[in-house]
Amino acid sequence: MIKTITGWRIFFVLLIILHHVGLDQLDMMSLGVCYFFMSSGFLLALKYPFHQLDGKAYRAFAWKRVLRVYPLHWFTLALWLGAASLLGTLVIEPLTLGLNAALLHCWSLSYPIYYSYVKVSWFLGVLLFCYLCYPLLAHWYLPLRLRHKLIVLAVLGLIAIVVLAGTDDYSRTALYVFPPMRLIDFLIGMTLPHVCRVARSLPVIGKSANGTDAELIAVAVLSATVMMHGSNPGVRPWSDTVIWWIPQALLIMVCYLYDGREGFIGKLMASRPLQWVGTVCFELFMLQGIAALVYNYLLAPALGHLGLTRLGLDPYSLLPWMIIPLGILLAWIVNRLFTRPLNRLLFRR
Repeated sequence: MIKTITGWRIFFVLLIILHHVGLDQLDMMSLGVCYFFMSSGFLLALKYPFHQLDGKAYRAFAWKRVLRVYPLHWFTLALWLGAASLLGTLVIEPLTLGLNAALLHCWSLSYPIYYSYVKVSWFLGVLLFCYLCYPLLAHWYLPLRLRHKLIVLAVLGLIAIVVLAGTDDYSRTALYVFPPMRLIDFLIGMTLPHVCRVARSLPVIGKSANGTDAELIAVAVLSATVMMHGSNPGVRPWSDTVIWWIPQALLIMVCYLYDGREGFIGKLMASRPLQWVGTVCFELFMLQGIAALVYNYLLAPALGHLGLTRLGLDPYSLLPWMIIPLGILLAWIVNRLFTRPLNRLLFRR
């Protein structure tokens, strides 16, 4: 694992959580989602070249991903259903619940279905789809010459631009969670190792003693895109996917090309605290809604009874500041008591 890529993943997870509690004035959630799919495709292409994934290895690869995705999803879904039942807000729609449990709800273009129950679980459905597609993509796509890969990406990108042009918010949100649309992000990530190999052959790419300059350029491009996203309504149809492809590709490439020679931004992303949070990143992402429920229905009333309101503070208004430490605590507990023991059971040799 490339530590800086892990560090950026944590950074974007925190952005997504803050967005969900209303503390993201620039609306950068889509930026983080795009990064997750691109970095997943990138890391898989590095670890599993096409010639290593044939026959039995195909099935082993797919089965391992299925076992990593479904147990945590079902655990989180059970927690959510239990909490909703205790609060008296539980409404069961059998078809919707079945699709959600099977991680097929992301294929629906209906808002009440793809955002049902644990709302972020659509991400797992799309990620699982990308995982299951990877062996075939690795076999047929990775061996292509770089120029042919770029042609494929250009055609897919043009299709995405045309499809998204003129979409309203409802349609764009449906496409935002639609697996084939997110597969383009994943495929771009799969292409980046080849781009990096070519870039390394150039006389000026990746040759400096550390990555400070390259990191500053990548962050500047990303920041400029964020500003354009926030100030230019004309890019809104493509603001969930297309506009992030180049900035995120550049960021991932810099992380890879300067791995072990990080600049100050890379060293921050590779720092021990972020890497430690990285060990519970999956749980943190999935449990953010549970953390919000725990705070709003348990901790906030307790803080009110302890006298916080007498100090002129509304304990419920502290949710944006409390959800991250609370989420990390819950994620650590679930990782230690559920994920790790289950993985030892499922993946023991």
